[in-house]
Amino acid sequence: MSILESQLSQQVIANLAADILAPEPPVLGLIQATQFVDGFTPKGKSRITLNWTAPVKNEFIGGELFKNPDNTPDFADGAAGATHEAQFDPIGAGSYTVYERTGTSGSSTSLSASAAHGQRVINVATPVPGDIVADAFIVIEDGVTGKEEYVQVKSVNTGTGEIVLKDGLFFTHASGAVVKQVTLAQKAETTHYTIDLPTGIITEVAGGFTAGNKVLIRYQTTLQDLDHYELYRVPGNAPVSVPTKANVLAASGVATVNAVISSAATSFQDQTPADADNGKDFSYYFFAVDSQGNASNLSTEIMTQNLHLVFVEMVGTVPQALATEISTNKVVVSWDAVADPNANGYNIFRSSGATFNPATALKVNSTLIPKGTGRVSFDDSAGNVSNRRPAVEVPFPQDGQTYSYKLETEDTVTFWTDGTSNVPAADATASKTAGTGDGTGGR
Repeated sequence: MSILESQLSQQVIANLAADILAPEPPVLGLIQATQFVDGFTPKGKSRITLNWTAPVKNEFIGGELFKNPDNTPDFADGAAGATHEAQFDPIGAGSYTVYERTGTSGSSTSLSASAAHGQRVINVATPVPGDIVADAFIVIEDGVTGKEEYVQVKSVNTGTGEIVLKDGLFFTHASGAVVKQVTLAQKAETTHYTIDLPTGIITEVAGGFTAGNKVLIRYQTTLQDLDHYELYRVPGNAPVSVPTKANVLAASGVATVNAVISSAATSFQDQTPADADNGKDFSYYFFAVDSQGNASNLSTEIMTQNLHLVFVEMVGTVPQALATEISTNKVVVSWDAVADPNANGYNIFRSSGATFNPATALKVNSTLIPKGTGRVSFDDSAGNVSNRRPAVEVPFPQDGQTYSYKLETEDTVTFWTDGTSNVPAADATASKTAGTGDGTGGR
């Protein structure tokens, strides 16, 4: 009985390692910018809708050294049937590579600053050894039980000692940790080993490994504990150079849009921008978070390729009190100047008929209409020789014709003026028939 109790006690107190694998970033897809108009004198507020694809895997572990149950390194047996087990499972199909360590550099450097879990940019003391180059493998804390880690280099700045890694670190490493290049031989599944994905166990095939060599694996596990999403907004165009969650939260002007978006959601609309944000540039950062609080990391240090980052320009302020005055072969359109500090001026579009048709509308002004103050006006007639397109491009109004006008605010750095297809639906319109009417107009 005493033996049985002892065995049961050992089984009961055994525990699994905590899941500290961050999810992959959600992949942002269609981004929709619309304007929401409210109040008695609506100026228009941008509403940004983000759509995404949910992650199904955790991020890569760059190079996990197989370990024995006591956390010591697990060396190759060089014999058929020898097994080695990864720390986490199940492993995602097609997302793993097994390596055998076959050589080590005779030169080394060390971390010049501490490095944290998930970090993809490390700094080492210079001079950087000549064999630490792009695509090379390096080992950090070689031979240190429970800290030894393998990663592949993406790029190296030999002047500063900055090394960008292809995958985020799994362990934290203190300043001074030894870093050196290693030679890893990629092993072929079936030829050198077989793998059981649900358990993360590889089994050596006869002749597949040299006894005594270290064995490691780069892999992803399937995501089983997605808890929620978090969305943050920072002023400007991609101002966070390394957009980890910690760096985004430390950015100047960061706003938490929503930090508890349901894990079941695949779309979310940011309704928080105010009138003062019209025409401004913002960067959105979107993270998947698991049940342990681990947030997705950046997928690449290149901003434009990062899956959970998007740059958005808010729609400019909607001009108010649009009106028309008509006389012989002439329409003068006027409106209240916008107070938007991000605005440079206006563009005016015209289509035939009593209803504005973006598909057939033409831009009437030849140069940007200045922002102005008070009331601003535009003369759509042959008499306007300063900023009106010639008649061969946009015919001058003739008595008896009916036109509809739409006005658009252009901001300081705009993406909203490439023809009429980008005219916001909430912009002011006026419909008048030349030579008739009461001279009023507007929304």
